[in-house]
Amino acid sequence: MVLQMLNDVELQFLIHNSALTSESAAEDSLLIHQESCGNLSMVIDELTERLQSPQKVITAAQLSKNYSFALIVPVLYAMTVFQKGIDASSSNAHVELSKEGAYSLHIKEMSFDGFAPGERNIWRDNILQKLFKDNLSLLHKSLSTLTKIPESILWENVASYIYWLYESRLQQEDAMSPFTSEDFRYIVMDAPGSVFGKEYNPIKNCFKFIEKEDKTIVRIRKTCCLTYKLPGSPVFCGDCRLNPVNKYDTACKPTHIFG
Repeated sequence: MVLQMLNDVELQFLIHNSALTSESAAEDSLLIHQESCGNLSMVIDELTERLQSPQKVITAAQLSKNYSFALIVPVLYAMTVFQKGIDASSSNAHVELSKEGAYSLHIKEMSFDGFAPGERNIWRDNILQKLFKDNLSLLHKSLSTLTKIPESILWENVASYIYWLYESRLQQEDAMSPFTSEDFRYIVMDAPGSVFGKEYNPIKNCFKFIEKEDKTIVRIRKTCCLTYKLPGSPVFCGDCRLNPVNKYDTACKPTHIFG
Protein backbone atom coordinates (compact mmCIF):
# COMPACT_ATOMS: atom_id res chain seq x y z
CA MET A 1 0.00 0.00 0.00
CA VAL A 2 1.06 3.55 -0.71
CA LEU A 3 0.64 5.90 2.24
CA GLN A 4 -0.56 9.39 1.40
CA MET A 5 -2.48 12.22 2.98
CA LEU A 6 -5.75 13.81 2.06
CA ASN A 7 -4.89 17.22 0.68
CA ASP A 8 -6.26 20.21 2.56
CA VAL A 9 -9.17 20.72 0.17
CA GLU A 10 -10.26 17.08 0.53
CA LEU A 11 -9.86 17.09 4.30
CA GLN A 12 -11.80 20.32 4.72
CA PHE A 13 -14.54 19.02 2.44
CA LEU A 14 -15.04 15.93 4.61
CA ILE A 15 -14.96 18.00 7.80
CA HIS A 16 -17.63 20.37 6.49
CA ASN A 17 -19.78 17.76 4.74
CA SER A 18 -19.60 14.73 7.02
CA ALA A 19 -18.98 13.81 10.64
CA LEU A 20 -15.18 13.75 10.33
CA THR A 21 -13.49 16.19 12.70
CA SER A 22 -9.93 17.37 13.31
CA GLU A 23 -10.73 18.67 16.79
CA SER A 24 -9.95 16.90 20.03
CA ALA A 25 -12.81 15.22 21.84
CA ALA A 26 -14.48 17.40 24.47
CA GLU A 27 -13.93 16.45 28.11
CA ASP A 28 -17.68 16.05 28.76
CA SER A 29 -18.32 13.89 25.69
CA LEU A 30 -18.54 10.11 25.43
CA LEU A 31 -16.12 8.21 23.22
CA ILE A 32 -17.81 5.04 22.04
CA HIS A 33 -15.53 2.01 22.26
CA GLN A 34 -17.62 -0.71 20.68
CA GLU A 35 -15.23 -3.53 21.60
CA SER A 36 -15.77 -2.77 25.30
CA CYS A 37 -19.20 -3.80 26.60
CA GLY A 38 -18.53 -1.83 29.79
CA ASN A 39 -18.02 1.42 27.92
CA LEU A 40 -20.91 0.73 25.58
CA SER A 41 -23.24 -0.10 28.46
CA MET A 42 -22.45 3.28 30.01
CA VAL A 43 -23.13 5.01 26.67
CA ILE A 44 -26.47 3.20 26.31
CA ASP A 45 -27.51 4.18 29.85
CA GLU A 46 -26.58 7.82 29.21
CA LEU A 47 -28.29 7.93 25.82
CA THR A 48 -31.43 6.20 27.14
CA GLU A 49 -31.80 9.00 29.66
CA ARG A 50 -31.11 11.74 27.09
CA LEU A 51 -33.61 10.36 24.58
CA GLN A 52 -36.14 9.38 27.27
CA SER A 53 -36.17 6.07 25.47
CA PRO A 54 -38.68 3.57 26.87
CA GLN A 55 -36.37 0.60 26.20
CA LYS A 56 -32.65 0.06 25.78
CA VAL A 57 -33.26 -1.90 22.58
CA ILE A 58 -34.72 1.30 21.08
CA THR A 59 -31.70 3.25 22.31
CA ALA A 60 -29.39 0.71 20.69
CA ALA A 61 -31.11 1.16 17.33
CA GLN A 62 -30.65 4.95 17.50
CA LEU A 63 -27.04 4.64 18.58
CA SER A 64 -26.43 2.32 15.65
CA LYS A 65 -27.99 4.74 13.15
CA ASN A 66 -25.94 7.73 14.26
CA TYR A 67 -22.71 5.81 14.76
CA SER A 68 -23.05 4.21 11.32
CA PHE A 69 -23.67 7.55 9.63
CA ALA A 70 -20.66 9.16 11.33
CA LEU A 71 -18.40 6.33 10.21
CA ILE A 72 -19.73 5.36 6.79
CA VAL A 73 -20.08 8.71 5.03
CA PRO A 74 -16.51 10.05 5.33
CA VAL A 75 -14.87 6.64 4.82
CA LEU A 76 -16.82 5.61 1.72
CA TYR A 77 -16.82 9.13 0.28
CA ALA A 78 -13.02 9.31 0.55
CA MET A 79 -12.68 5.83 -0.96
CA THR A 80 -14.94 6.35 -3.97
CA VAL A 81 -14.43 10.04 -4.74
CA PHE A 82 -10.90 10.87 -3.51
CA GLN A 83 -9.42 7.39 -4.03
CA LYS A 84 -7.92 7.44 -0.54
CA GLY A 85 -8.52 4.94 2.21
CA ILE A 86 -9.26 5.90 5.79
CA ASP A 87 -8.35 3.28 8.40
CA ALA A 88 -11.69 2.98 10.20
CA SER A 89 -10.75 0.00 12.37
CA SER A 90 -11.74 0.28 16.02
CA SER A 91 -8.11 0.80 17.04
CA ASN A 92 -7.82 3.91 14.84
CA ALA A 93 -11.33 5.36 14.61
CA HIS A 94 -13.57 6.47 17.46
CA VAL A 95 -16.99 8.07 17.37
CA GLU A 96 -17.68 10.81 19.90
CA LEU A 97 -21.13 11.56 21.32
CA SER A 98 -21.13 15.15 22.53
CA LYS A 99 -23.13 16.53 25.43
CA GLU A 100 -25.32 18.25 22.83
CA GLY A 101 -26.08 14.93 21.14
CA ALA A 102 -23.85 15.31 18.06
CA TYR A 103 -21.82 12.38 16.72
CA SER A 104 -18.39 12.95 15.19
CA LEU A 105 -15.62 10.73 13.84
CA HIS A 106 -12.10 10.96 15.24
CA ILE A 107 -9.20 9.35 13.37
CA LYS A 108 -6.07 8.68 15.45
CA GLU A 109 -3.57 8.29 12.61
CA MET A 110 -4.43 10.68 9.78
CA SER A 111 -2.65 8.70 7.04
CA PHE A 112 -4.52 7.26 4.11
CA ASP A 113 -3.86 4.19 1.99
CA GLY A 114 -3.48 4.66 -1.73
CA PHE A 115 -3.07 1.84 -4.24
CA ALA A 116 -0.72 0.76 -6.97
CA PRO A 117 -1.97 0.34 -10.56
CA GLY A 118 -4.12 -2.77 -10.92
CA GLU A 119 -4.56 -3.23 -7.16
CA ARG A 120 -7.65 -1.13 -6.49
CA ASN A 121 -9.91 -4.11 -5.75
CA ILE A 122 -7.49 -5.44 -3.11
CA TRP A 123 -7.17 -1.93 -1.68
CA ARG A 124 -10.96 -1.54 -1.54
CA ASP A 125 -11.39 -4.84 0.32
CA ASN A 126 -8.84 -3.68 2.89
CA ILE A 127 -10.74 -0.42 3.51
CA LEU A 128 -14.11 -2.15 3.71
CA GLN A 129 -12.83 -4.84 6.06
CA LYS A 130 -11.51 -2.23 8.49
CA LEU A 131 -14.81 -0.35 8.30
CA PHE A 132 -17.16 -3.31 8.62
CA LYS A 133 -15.38 -6.34 10.12
CA ASP A 134 -13.02 -4.39 12.39
CA ASN A 135 -15.50 -1.77 13.55
CA LEU A 136 -19.23 -1.89 12.76
CA SER A 137 -19.50 -5.66 13.18
CA LEU A 138 -17.93 -5.35 16.64
CA LEU A 139 -20.45 -2.66 17.56
CA HIS A 140 -23.34 -4.83 16.39
CA LYS A 141 -22.21 -7.83 18.40
CA SER A 142 -21.82 -5.74 21.55
CA LEU A 143 -25.17 -3.97 21.12
CA SER A 144 -26.90 -7.30 20.53
CA THR A 145 -25.26 -8.81 23.62
CA LEU A 146 -26.22 -5.86 25.82
CA THR A 147 -29.76 -5.18 24.61
CA LYS A 148 -30.81 -8.30 22.65
CA ILE A 149 -31.46 -6.16 19.56
CA PRO A 150 -31.38 -8.31 16.39
CA GLU A 151 -28.30 -7.62 14.29
CA SER A 152 -30.55 -7.54 11.21
CA ILE A 153 -31.93 -4.17 12.38
CA LEU A 154 -28.41 -2.82 12.85
CA TRP A 155 -27.22 -3.94 9.41
CA GLU A 156 -30.30 -2.43 7.79
CA ASN A 157 -29.39 0.87 9.45
CA VAL A 158 -25.99 0.59 7.79
CA ALA A 159 -27.52 -0.35 4.45
CA SER A 160 -29.89 2.64 4.49
CA TYR A 161 -26.97 5.07 4.70
CA ILE A 162 -24.99 3.22 2.03
CA TYR A 163 -27.92 3.46 -0.38
CA TRP A 164 -28.43 7.15 0.49
CA LEU A 165 -24.75 7.94 -0.02
CA TYR A 166 -24.38 6.24 -3.39
CA GLU A 167 -27.83 6.97 -4.82
CA SER A 168 -28.13 10.55 -3.61
CA ARG A 169 -25.01 12.29 -2.30
CA LEU A 170 -22.54 10.77 -4.76
CA GLN A 171 -24.80 11.63 -7.68
CA GLN A 172 -24.25 15.34 -7.09
CA GLU A 173 -21.85 17.24 -9.32
CA ASP A 174 -19.17 17.85 -6.67
CA ALA A 175 -18.99 14.12 -5.92
CA MET A 176 -18.85 12.58 -9.38
CA SER A 177 -16.54 9.59 -9.61
CA PRO A 178 -16.03 6.87 -12.24
CA PHE A 179 -16.12 4.32 -9.40
CA THR A 180 -19.52 5.20 -7.91
CA SER A 181 -21.58 2.45 -9.57
CA GLU A 182 -18.80 -0.11 -9.30
CA ASP A 183 -18.19 0.46 -5.58
CA PHE A 184 -21.92 0.64 -4.82
CA ARG A 185 -22.70 -2.65 -6.52
CA TYR A 186 -19.73 -4.34 -4.91
CA ILE A 187 -20.69 -3.33 -1.37
CA VAL A 188 -24.40 -4.17 -1.58
CA MET A 189 -24.24 -7.17 -3.92
CA ASP A 190 -20.86 -8.77 -4.54
CA ALA A 191 -18.63 -8.25 -1.49
CA PRO A 192 -17.94 -11.52 0.38
CA GLY A 193 -19.04 -12.07 3.96
CA SER A 194 -15.41 -11.97 5.12
CA VAL A 195 -15.35 -8.21 4.47
CA PHE A 196 -18.14 -7.82 7.05
CA GLY A 197 -16.86 -10.37 9.53
CA LYS A 198 -19.78 -12.62 8.61
CA GLU A 199 -20.35 -15.80 6.65
CA TYR A 200 -22.49 -13.83 4.19
CA ASN A 201 -22.93 -10.26 2.94
CA PRO A 202 -25.43 -8.76 5.46
CA ILE A 203 -26.20 -5.79 3.19
CA LYS A 204 -27.30 -7.86 0.19
CA ASN A 205 -30.68 -9.00 1.52
CA CYS A 206 -31.64 -6.07 3.75
CA PHE A 207 -34.44 -4.69 1.60
CA LYS A 208 -37.52 -5.96 -0.17
CA PHE A 209 -37.42 -4.82 -3.81
CA ILE A 210 -40.64 -4.37 -5.77
CA GLU A 211 -41.23 -3.50 -9.41
CA LYS A 212 -44.19 -1.14 -9.82
CA GLU A 213 -46.47 -0.92 -12.86
CA ASP A 214 -44.37 1.89 -14.31
CA LYS A 215 -41.31 -0.40 -14.05
CA THR A 216 -39.83 1.69 -11.23
CA ILE A 217 -37.96 -0.42 -8.68
CA VAL A 218 -38.67 0.58 -5.09
CA ARG A 219 -37.27 -0.75 -1.83
CA ILE A 220 -38.68 -1.17 1.63
CA ARG A 221 -36.99 -2.25 4.85
CA LYS A 222 -37.59 -5.72 6.24
CA THR A 223 -37.11 -4.52 9.83
CA CYS A 224 -37.87 -1.29 11.69
CA CYS A 225 -35.26 1.01 13.26
CA LEU A 226 -37.73 1.77 16.12
CA THR A 227 -37.30 5.56 15.87
CA TYR A 228 -41.07 6.07 15.93
CA LYS A 229 -41.18 4.69 19.48
CA LEU A 230 -39.20 7.61 20.88
CA PRO A 231 -41.14 10.41 22.59
CA GLY A 232 -41.94 13.19 20.15
CA SER A 233 -41.17 11.17 17.00
CA PRO A 234 -44.24 11.85 14.83
CA VAL A 235 -43.33 10.05 11.61
CA PHE A 236 -41.92 6.84 10.23
CA CYS A 237 -38.84 6.70 8.00
CA GLY A 238 -39.59 6.93 4.28
CA ASP A 239 -38.69 3.31 3.57
CA CYS A 240 -40.14 1.88 6.80
CA ARG A 241 -42.23 -1.28 6.51
CA LEU A 242 -44.59 0.13 9.16
CA ASN A 243 -45.14 3.48 7.45
CA PRO A 244 -48.86 3.63 6.49
CA VAL A 245 -48.03 5.22 3.13
CA ASN A 246 -46.02 2.10 2.28
CA LYS A 247 -48.94 -0.22 2.99
CA TYR A 248 -49.31 -1.13 -0.65
CA ASP A 249 -45.65 -0.64 -1.54
CA THR A 250 -46.49 2.50 -3.51
CA ALA A 251 -44.52 5.13 -1.62
CA CYS A 252 -41.20 3.38 -1.00
CA LYS A 253 -37.92 4.91 -2.13
CA PRO A 254 -36.95 4.44 -5.81
CA THR A 255 -33.69 2.57 -5.97
CA HIS A 256 -30.72 1.88 -8.20
CA ILE A 257 -31.21 -0.93 -10.70
CA PHE A 258 -28.39 -3.41 -11.13
CA GLY A 259 -28.35 -5.37 -14.37
